Amino acid sequence: MAIFFLGLFGLIVGFLMVLKPSKFVEAIGEPGWSEKIFGAGRAATAYQAIGIIVIIVSVMAMTGLIQGILLSVLAPLFGGLASPKP
Repeated sequence: MAIFFLGLFGLIVGFLMVLKPSKFVEAIGEPGWSEKIFGAGRAATAYQAIGIIVIIVSVMAMTGLIQGILLSVLAPLFGGLASPKP
């Protein structure tokens, strides 16, 4: 149940990042890497892209899809995460 509310919080924050990126630029500042990727003065676009990623990850967490993906990606790195074979 806690994952659902955490995902809901992430969904709201991501939605606000997409709707009002200028508020995030004023509050947090311009990310230095955004000029290389999006061009000069495009910090709002960077926050919108981050907001979309936050929305996708939040929906995946709320529906339980992210656990399977994380386990499949991290299982080769950590042997204890792999499901036991019969």
